[in-house]
Amino acid sequence: MKIKCLGAIRTVTGSCFQLENPDGGLTLIDCGLFQGGRQTELRNFNTDLYRPAEVKAIVITHAHMDHSGLVPRLVRAGYGGPVYATEATCDLLPILWQDAAFIQEQESQWKSRKNRRQGGQGVSPLYDREAAAEATRLLRPLKLGADTEIQPGLSVRCLVAGHILGAASLRLSVREGGAERHILFSGDLGRKGQLLLEDPEIPPRSDAIFMETTYGNRLHKDLGNTIEELVGIINEAYAEGGKILVPSFAVERTQELILLLAQAWHEGRIPRDLPIILDSPLAISASEVFLRHPELYDEEAREQIGRGHSPLSIATLKATRTAEESQRVNDINGPAIILAGSGMANAGRILHHFKHNLWRPNCHVVFVGFQAQGTTGRRLVEGASSVKIFREDVSVKAKIHTLGGFSGHADQNELLEWLGPQIHPNLMVVLVHGEESGTLAFQEKLKETHPGLDTLVPEWLQVLELPPRARQAAIPAAARPSTAEALAAEARSFQNRLDRLKGQLARRTELLSPERLSSLEDLLNRAEEIALGR
Repeated sequence: MKIKCLGAIRTVTGSCFQLENPDGGLTLIDCGLFQGGRQTELRNFNTDLYRPAEVKAIVITHAHMDHSGLVPRLVRAGYGGPVYATEATCDLLPILWQDAAFIQEQESQWKSRKNRRQGGQGVSPLYDREAAAEATRLLRPLKLGADTEIQPGLSVRCLVAGHILGAASLRLSVREGGAERHILFSGDLGRKGQLLLEDPEIPPRSDAIFMETTYGNRLHKDLGNTIEELVGIINEAYAEGGKILVPSFAVERTQELILLLAQAWHEGRIPRDLPIILDSPLAISASEVFLRHPELYDEEAREQIGRGHSPLSIATLKATRTAEESQRVNDINGPAIILAGSGMANAGRILHHFKHNLWRPNCHVVFVGFQAQGTTGRRLVEGASSVKIFREDVSVKAKIHTLGGFSGHADQNELLEWLGPQIHPNLMVVLVHGEESGTLAFQEKLKETHPGLDTLVPEWLQVLELPPRARQAAIPAAARPSTAEALAAEARSFQNRLDRLKGQLARRTELLSPERLSSLEDLLNRAEEIALGR
């Protein structure tokens, strides 16, 4: 089976893997948005790479936009097949897609007005709400733990991933040439002992595993200590009369935080008169979906909810859906906790609160999740003295906190613990969904802990061919090329591809739109960095 790596390769966004079905069609595992800098996000417009007319099915691991947010774009390009996901994910996706479409429509209208004032042309959104609605009609729910044939010769089983509500690892069974092989896509893996969900499930052994490495080079802080740190920040800000701004992911992280705040509020560990504002229509709607799926909670969460500590149960909590309600939040004098999207501070209402508060020394900003390169959140975490908010430079005087213990991703040790029981002599592990430094560090850790394990860190757009188990086992180690020989062959092949590409570009300049040229420039810059060893 051939698998093309379309996203989440040496980066954490744009997750997508294109499989050639036994019958010749294509299946996509995830179909996510690229998020981060401008050059990275231009990849979202290159729909031709996904070959939507040839795709027969899409399977989504979970509802986060970096895994699901490009589906309406493919629908707009003509895709009309099924979109498979767990039941809870099918409940969450329409909310996220509509929210993303609304934001894109707003941004395209603003860019169009700006361009026209300068004598240019209008800009179309990546997709609109109509495309999001059409994508919703294609959703097909999958049962956890059950094998479902999604294409002839191709079945999928969803296993609990523990990352967010409904998140699944996908174990594919491929029947081809009289043999059956199993390929596992980890999706995003959660942590043991999270506040709401069951622990990640250890899948049966597979022939190949595509494994996330978001925190492949790091260990998380202890959750209990992290909770104490958050409570301390809240009480410090309260004493200073400042706001606590929490850029929060609408799905899972927000619900965990509210559950934690409810518990602390009931126990009197945070001030009883402290306003708590949930300023995210998306998070409010997602919380309602959470309340409809208690079967996915772990035992401790069910007990807490039974004691009245459920999400949205705090007397001082106010949920603001409308823009007018959100604007009035800025009129609050004195301290308040404000949870608003987006989690990486690259869009959404949190930017308005940043504009009003980042320059205040008594303001505290609390990051509770991963911040991708190129996002406002990443710049703040790295100590920027000012950031641009709505085309205006805003000075950063606020105290910036990063609480790693709330991460929804497994850390290095937890990734090793999850992978360990699945390792066997013929296993191939493809390391994905991590910034390059973290992924390569995890690969080195695997070489140290499991010598001889076959691992690969692919390049963007690389096509992998996974042979049958018997063929893998039949190749003696001595017959395999050395690392130096393999690298030299790869370099020669890459040089030949570049030569062919040069000729193709010279002959077909009429196909080079601005978006495609920008994508080519992004790839060329990356190639130069690799060639120069940067």
